[in-house]
Amino acid sequence: MKLRSLAITVGSVTVLGVGIAPAQAGGLYLPGSGAVSTSRAGAAVASADDGEALSINPAGLAKAKGTTITLSMAIIAYAMEFSRRGTYDPIDAEALPYEGQAYPTVRNDPSLPLGIGKFQPVPVFAVVSDLGGKVKGLHLAAGLFAPNAYPFRDMCTVGSGGCRKYGFNGDFNEAPSPVRYDIVKQDAAVILPSIAASYRIMDKLDVGARFSAGFATLKSTVTIWGNPANTVEYVKEDALFSVDAKDNFVPGFGLGATFRPTPNIEVAAAYNSELSLLAKGDATSETGPNVGLNGTPVTIGPSDDVRCAAGGTLEKQKVCIELSLPMTATIGGRYKFLAADGTPRGDIELDLGWENWSATRATDYRIVADAQIYVGGNPTLGLKDNVVSHGFKDTYNARLGGSYDIPMNDNTLTVRGGVGYDTAAAKTGWLRADIDGAARTTVTVGAGWKAKRWKVDIGGGAILEGSPSNAGTCNPVEKDAAKLGCNADGVEHAVGSDERQGPDPINPIVVPEKQIESPVNKGSFSSHYVMFMLGFSTWF
Repeated sequence: MKLRSLAITVGSVTVLGVGIAPAQAGGLYLPGSGAVSTSRAGAAVASADDGEALSINPAGLAKAKGTTITLSMAIIAYAMEFSRRGTYDPIDAEALPYEGQAYPTVRNDPSLPLGIGKFQPVPVFAVVSDLGGKVKGLHLAAGLFAPNAYPFRDMCTVGSGGCRKYGFNGDFNEAPSPVRYDIVKQDAAVILPSIAASYRIMDKLDVGARFSAGFATLKSTVTIWGNPANTVEYVKEDALFSVDAKDNFVPGFGLGATFRPTPNIEVAAAYNSELSLLAKGDATSETGPNVGLNGTPVTIGPSDDVRCAAGGTLEKQKVCIELSLPMTATIGGRYKFLAADGTPRGDIELDLGWENWSATRATDYRIVADAQIYVGGNPTLGLKDNVVSHGFKDTYNARLGGSYDIPMNDNTLTVRGGVGYDTAAAKTGWLRADIDGAARTTVTVGAGWKAKRWKVDIGGGAILEGSPSNAGTCNPVEKDAAKLGCNADGVEHAVGSDERQGPDPINPIVVPEKQIESPVNKGSFSSHYVMFMLGFSTWF
């Protein structure tokens, strides 16, 4: 039971923070890749001309001169609160002091292992070379990057004494976290080593391609129903599951082209492939005191039917998560302001992007657990495979950005900025705490100082999401089947249907098609991002 639920969260982590899609994508990912493009709100598919082009548009590598080394990053913090609608349900088994009280607000308060306070650096490093002109028009590049995203969660309950972290099997008289079935804690890391090549077919046309082979680590903790139909959310019938998984090889590719019909106009397009992910790892569990089968305590152990990996034990079982990250496409147009001698003085660019999150394997994650339930030391019931849905839909984004160069003797001061908008990735009613699926507006500014052989870029910005809400109050409290369903008529909407109002807790001994409708995400969110950018490039 633990494995499946665990894996659910892992899938969530993977899509948000370990998303191996290129960083220019919108929706679940933040705009830009590195200091320059992020300072333009991601409007860079036509203007990228250094190592950042590795992840944005590989055709832009053709604009680099000689050998260029780029080290650049966006430094991101994410503030999010969730206020669940409704009250704690009464428990038949015992009276608990918080029954009938309104759900408190919860807040994301992670401790980042490699962060600066709550800020997480997201790097781009690349070396681009024209090979000394040995092959006219050819540029090669190698480096690594990570998508702009913030996958870190550590939810705490806001109260008069500060922000309290959820303690499973702690004081049962304390109100449990109202977001525990969505996410308790997660963090993820992804690195995408990449190689790329661009070729100038003619003075007006550049093309490029990139190949990436990524690796990711995922850690996550979530609460599930330890017993089926725990609609009253009785904490003693909960189970806590944690997973630690990784995928050591996630291949993908990107294609790009840039065309200059006139000296002032540049148009570009970039395409990035779907990426298939199979993460494997270990899962551990802790059950509440009332979790069992027919009143008998249970344990989780390895399954005789090995489909993920051998080596599972009573302490750790094996789990696999199968999902894909969708194909993306971006087109853009750029107008360059030229001085009388033809020297570029500035530009303005408009980009339009699309992400195919409605693809089945992108919105649904399949979890396979090599585990089964043991009663009295005997294997009794195997855990079911499960499909975890986040209710994703295709996202679209528009980004407008630009820059202006101010000559300063032998140096150049560049000022830049941008605005952008991303449509929501979550369908109506499907906003969740584990993945940010809200619509967003981006505002950024930046500056650069360019000397003869190096340049430094800085910037800052904010991504605003307001206070989006999941409508509805569905929260079944009756175990009587005649009263279940969001209409309290005993009729439940089918899993995966558009009528299903949101994500439900998972119980791994129940097949997904029989999961009780009991959405746990009804309420309002308040969220935003703060970003700083820093980059350095040199060439010779």
